[in-house]
Amino acid sequence: MDGLDQTPEAERCGELEAKAFDLRLRELESREREDRLTRLVAERPDLAAVPAMPLGGADVAQVERLQREVAMLAEYQHAVARSRGWRLLQALRRPFGRAW
Repeated sequence: MDGLDQTPEAERCGELEAKAFDLRLRELESREREDRLTRLVAERPDLAAVPAMPLGGADVAQVERLQREVAMLAEYQHAVARSRGWRLLQALRRPFGRAW
């Protein structure tokens, strides 16, 4: 019976070891990734300062227009999802498979 009494303690010890190993592995991978990116940027100076928008990119007015369109489409999607007709259709589809 002595072995059964130690089982929860052994599980806890194993979990702690696994978490410590995972943490060390994540730190190692993070350092390797950072070193690799640093070398890449050092080797290719054209990657060091890449502009956020390409030359001749979208102007502010176009970006605002697109943001308004996305907001309108999101509102429409929410209205459809809340509508009685859509909920009824989904309720009827449920017995036959996945809802849309």
